[in-house]
Amino acid sequence: MADIIPLKGVLYNPEKVNDLSKVVAPPYDVISPEEQASLYNSDPHNIIRMLLGKDSIGDNEKENRYTRAAALLKDWQDKDVLKKEKDGCAYVYSQEFTVDGRIKRRLGFIALLRLEDFDTDSTSVYPHENTLSAPKEDRTRLISSIGANLGPIFALFADEEKSIDAILAQGTKSEPLIDIRDPHDIRNKLWRVSDKDTLEKIVRLMKKEKIFIADGHHRYEVGLAFSKTQKDPKYGYILTYFTDLYADGIVILPVHRMIAGVSDDILSGMEQSLKKNFATEALDTRRHVKDFLSGATPSEKRFVIYSQKRFTGLKLKDNSVLDVTALHSLVIEPLQARVEKNNGRISIDFTKDLGYAVNEVDQGRFSLCILLNPTKITEVRDMAFSGRRMPQKSTYFYPKVLTGLVINVF
Repeated sequence: MADIIPLKGVLYNPEKVNDLSKVVAPPYDVISPEEQASLYNSDPHNIIRMLLGKDSIGDNEKENRYTRAAALLKDWQDKDVLKKEKDGCAYVYSQEFTVDGRIKRRLGFIALLRLEDFDTDSTSVYPHENTLSAPKEDRTRLISSIGANLGPIFALFADEEKSIDAILAQGTKSEPLIDIRDPHDIRNKLWRVSDKDTLEKIVRLMKKEKIFIADGHHRYEVGLAFSKTQKDPKYGYILTYFTDLYADGIVILPVHRMIAGVSDDILSGMEQSLKKNFATEALDTRRHVKDFLSGATPSEKRFVIYSQKRFTGLKLKDNSVLDVTALHSLVIEPLQARVEKNNGRISIDFTKDLGYAVNEVDQGRFSLCILLNPTKITEVRDMAFSGRRMPQKSTYFYPKVLTGLVINVF
């Protein structure tokens, strides 16, 4: 069963911060260097200064971006830029956004989730992606220094009876505590829920739910490991945004792969080698690419490779594995093996933007890109609850949950 509790959230003080849209940020792992710089310049109190601080010349063990983050958190609380709630609360959180010309709304709530080990008989929290050591090392240093969750992880549960959704909808009937548009033109609204009966009902209903992590696997694992070094039970919880996996506002975007380090001779022979597993098809334009991908039947896996100014569509008749799993085992891993056989090495980057991926190849920064369909939410659910994990960057849940709306200071 999922164990959640209210929290005494730390929020920006509107008496000290005139425009709250200028002090929040996306999760750290989707922030580009350009966006990092823009957020730094937007307001001297932007959460980016703690979330993803800049390195300075002369940094050492006692003075670095993690210690500066801790000093900022203390200073902003001392000066009432950030204020802690007097009572335990949950926070209803709504995001309104547009996808493919359609307006959508995702409704959820923010509270604390008890940290549990994965892969146990009693677990109620399930991951769906593998993690890497470097991001965990970075987040470990941050949480150890500041003693806080600056933003929530993103978790899903199956509210088939819509019991929790009904409570949240009721909570949105008053004026929101926060109502802002972020730099991506997503409208973010936040309401405080402090009524004890309502909180108890949410806690009770959540006890029957299984939770799977949509975003924040690295932060969850770091939080769990950190909690095991602390005696106080307050460290055993992590700030979490919860929403219904069956809701209309759940959107997963594709995560396209951009690959560098592949020589022209390997690229020239790649299509012939792919014909062992795939039916191939030449595609002329980006419109044809989108139509080709979206035309996949339930029993098909479809991908598009762009290299040397050409789009090549790939079709695979296989309903037994996920798209991203087939992609890695039948395309990326064999390609990597051929490159390494010639004493080379590939590197992979990711983007949700098809146009950006193609342009990066045209500019010569990558040898090719592989375009794919988004993973279905039911596939993510089934993978998580079965105890299996996808390759990293298999999903891109949209929109991202803002960092800085609610902070959990231990």
